[in-house]
Amino acid sequence: MIYRQLINGQLSLSELGMGCASYWGNRLFSTRQAHQVVHRAIDGGINYFDTGHSYSGGLAEQRLGQALKGRHEGLVISSKAGTRNGHFGRLYKDFSPEWIRQSCESSLRHLKVDHLPLFFLHGPNPEDFNDSTYQVLAELRQAGKIGLAGVNTFNDHIIQLTAECQQFQCVMLDYNILTQQRATTMAALHTAGMDVLVAGALAGGLYDRRFKQFKGIKSLWYWLRAWKNNRSLWQQAQQFDFLNGHDQYTATQLALAFALGNPHFASALIGTTSIAHLDELLAAVELELPESLLTRIQATSTPR
Repeated sequence: MIYRQLINGQLSLSELGMGCASYWGNRLFSTRQAHQVVHRAIDGGINYFDTGHSYSGGLAEQRLGQALKGRHEGLVISSKAGTRNGHFGRLYKDFSPEWIRQSCESSLRHLKVDHLPLFFLHGPNPEDFNDSTYQVLAELRQAGKIGLAGVNTFNDHIIQLTAECQQFQCVMLDYNILTQQRATTMAALHTAGMDVLVAGALAGGLYDRRFKQFKGIKSLWYWLRAWKNNRSLWQQAQQFDFLNGHDQYTATQLALAFALGNPHFASALIGTTSIAHLDELLAAVELELPESLLTRIQATSTPR
């Protein structure tokens, strides 16, 4: 595993981090299997785990806390506030100081830790950038409950506000073969002294032919999610079908290697529910793409 030093603070994060959300935290996926994946990630050198208070109906945090019981040493765990679970699984936003504080306290309890080195606001709107928000984050930091405060967003305007307000130390944004235009933003943030974390480094594997293979309820779940949330990206991903023709590496490995080639982030999050898939991803950490393939991937990029 390769580790990257944060700009703000003394932490080093594994180049690959594990995002604990989505199907990993779903009740349809067994707790035993979820724990096995987490333990294999740690054995593979991953020291950064990210989750969120609202993920998987609130189950993801609790599951991660259980999985990491007795294995916290040397790990960096982050969570998020601002999204709440309502009736019938409906999600809604709440960035009130009271909820940010309550959410943080709940995350600490679920994760069985007393400090979150990284703590993100989960998809805030422009009006959530205000003195009340800054004050509660400062109070949580002074109390030793959080370290770096950041924003998790895929919105260009919100990324700009995050950098301009000078109240946050890190940003979690989307970067992968389908969002290559983010590279310019990441470089600017890095130069400005902000730590960048990458979400969605695999682009959902939409370009991998295996994504279309039916393997039961889990496959159907991912298909439906992609159709609902990423229909345009799914169509764009077809342009990268050439990644499936490599004689040594899978399309997902090549796409991940491309993302990891960017030097302007601390850790790239991957999500998986399979030890075999996790091992496949770990094998891409030190993979260096041939110049011809790198050029073709860059030429195929379609800005949003």
